[in-house]
Amino acid sequence: MLKWDAPETVAGVTVYWDDTDIAKAYLLPSTPRFRIDADGNPVFKFMKYRFPIDRKDGKKGGGFLVCDVEFGVTKQQEDDLRGPMQDRLDARWKAARRAGAAPAVAFGQLSYLRGTAAVQILDSGGALVEKVHNPASPSLFGPMILPITVELSPEGATILEESLQGKGGVVQVVYDIWTPVKLPPMSAHVWFSASKFSSFHQHIDVEENFCSEDDYTESITDLVVQSDAGDVEIDPGTVTDQKVIQGVRDWAWSTLADATTRMVLGDVPIQNPEEIRKLYTEQDFENIDVNVMTTRLVNFDRTYTEQQVMEWNPQPRGTLPNITGMTGPDGKTYKWADFSSVVDLDDPFFRIMTVNARVNAPFDSLPLHSVEVKIEYDKTGQKQVAEFALLGPDQMGTFSSFVGGNDRRYTYTYQVNYKGEAQAFVSDPKVSNDPSLIINVGDIGILDVAIKPGDLRFDQVTSAQVTLWYEDDGVPRLETSLTLDKDHAEARWTKVIFQARRKPVHYKVKYFMADGREFEGGERTTASTELRINDPFGSTRTVQVRGFGDFATRIDAIFVDLSYVDNVNDYTQTTSITLTGQSTFEDWQFPAILADGGLLTYSANIRFKDGTVQSIPSTPIEGSTVMLGDVLLEQPITVMSDLVDWTAARLVKVSLHHTEAGADDTEDLVFKPTGETSLVWKMPYKDKAKKTYSYTATYFLPDGTSASVTKDGVGDETLVLPGKAS
Repeated sequence: MLKWDAPETVAGVTVYWDDTDIAKAYLLPSTPRFRIDADGNPVFKFMKYRFPIDRKDGKKGGGFLVCDVEFGVTKQQEDDLRGPMQDRLDARWKAARRAGAAPAVAFGQLSYLRGTAAVQILDSGGALVEKVHNPASPSLFGPMILPITVELSPEGATILEESLQGKGGVVQVVYDIWTPVKLPPMSAHVWFSASKFSSFHQHIDVEENFCSEDDYTESITDLVVQSDAGDVEIDPGTVTDQKVIQGVRDWAWSTLADATTRMVLGDVPIQNPEEIRKLYTEQDFENIDVNVMTTRLVNFDRTYTEQQVMEWNPQPRGTLPNITGMTGPDGKTYKWADFSSVVDLDDPFFRIMTVNARVNAPFDSLPLHSVEVKIEYDKTGQKQVAEFALLGPDQMGTFSSFVGGNDRRYTYTYQVNYKGEAQAFVSDPKVSNDPSLIINVGDIGILDVAIKPGDLRFDQVTSAQVTLWYEDDGVPRLETSLTLDKDHAEARWTKVIFQARRKPVHYKVKYFMADGREFEGGERTTASTELRINDPFGSTRTVQVRGFGDFATRIDAIFVDLSYVDNVNDYTQTTSITLTGQSTFEDWQFPAILADGGLLTYSANIRFKDGTVQSIPSTPIEGSTVMLGDVLLEQPITVMSDLVDWTAARLVKVSLHHTEAGADDTEDLVFKPTGETSLVWKMPYKDKAKKTYSYTATYFLPDGTSASVTKDGVGDETLVLPGKAS
């Protein structure tokens, strides 16, 4: 049996010797650890998974940690300790003066009588860890194996996956295990005494009188006394190790607690004074004395001395190091990827498709009896068909099937049955993969348009006549005319057309104004089931006027007059705007009856900074933008005097001139014998087809006279002057 009073620490392991066998030792590690299997790998598996569908609780997945924990040394630790322990055994053998060589050291196995275990991981049972499954007790033999299963939330799986890698650890295990050991050379006295005492006295004295009331005297004395006491007394003898002494003291107090739990004093009997009074009231006793005394005692007294057996709990506990910080039999650290996996629960074999079919139509306000929907799916090799009749927008038909080849496309048809119609509408087969199959009102063979006022004001418009028509292949032209006024502000046009509505509804509105005028809007279309009629000026037209050119040095201002004429409705709008260097663009917005059409025109005057004015007559506006301005381009003309004979001329003046509509410019260039041989004239022009100029070159001769050369219609970008005037 383990000799408890002389522990040693060897290579981080606590070692106890046997009390009788000098060659036997017991090895206790400081903390539990992940169990290592026969192949040298930790029994450890981390799984993270995700769900393929949305769940009511909103969970997208989670994780599991499944592992084994053990309390004991590894075979490698035993092998590493065998040499140092043999050296210690040899020394003990020699100190005991035993003959011959010491035997080989042997490692004993402790026997545990009882035990419990607890596991803490993150917030066990909280938002991260949903549940920890482990036995209340580890196995009480061998390496004390404790299996653990941890169920994790999605957030817990993420944080635990990260925390279980690298250095440190997050799995905490607490063992409480009791094993029999021999008491060291010391004694422990454990005693406990408890008592309960009760005393009850009741006296009744009655004097009966003939001429007056009877005399009745009663006295009661009731006393209950309870006491208990206990203690633990330790005589350490020759033991000085305070850890050993405290261990014996803890064990002694535990023994005392167990004893007091077993020796519970019962309650002393309680006397009922009413039962004694019945001796007088029922049996007519006149003098009564009752005395009752009860005593209960329990005692426990034990003295434990050396060589007696006690139960010892080494209390192994601690945080387990992560497996990525442990090394395997090959000396390499374990890889996280070998002990973890990510599982997608969207297994193609188990995939299910569900189609919910509805009809988005008001059955109560349409001539609609029922819609019979048929859904077919044949991707699994076994054709599945579902049919259901929908009698209202709140009814839903559901079709479900396993998915084949990850193809969720299904085929559906529907038959529409109308009230008061013998003919039904059967749709063509359609293919869809939408899990929500909605058959809209436009798909059920009914033309249904609700006409309602928008911003129509009946104080300005007495009535609005709405003309609607619809035509499509297979449907004769349908037409109707409805009138809205303040007493009939809404109307509805409903027709059974026995086919899906594929075309828009055309409509026109004629307005009858309160002042007697009549306006008729243009033709419009709508694909909606609700048509809003706005006031006659519900359309807003916009004309963008943009100025261009040199407003800094050339153009002073552009004056623009704009006009809009709607001859159909005898409606006119005009405005005038001015463009300057501070505002080169303006927008003209005006209310119109017609969304398009009508005649838009403009006229303008461009005033230049030199005082001249260019007029633009009335011009139709094409589109919605008017561009106005005046731009002068520049063409560099290089004049060269390299051929001039300076012995025959002292100075040459070249006068250049270009003119066209809106552009007129003259420039003089002077050449000297000692000056530049080439000069540049930047010729302004507007029309690329008219990039010509004229020039006159005047040669001033040494005798004081001059001679000139003149040419017109010159288009050269480089002008070379002749050597002299001929």
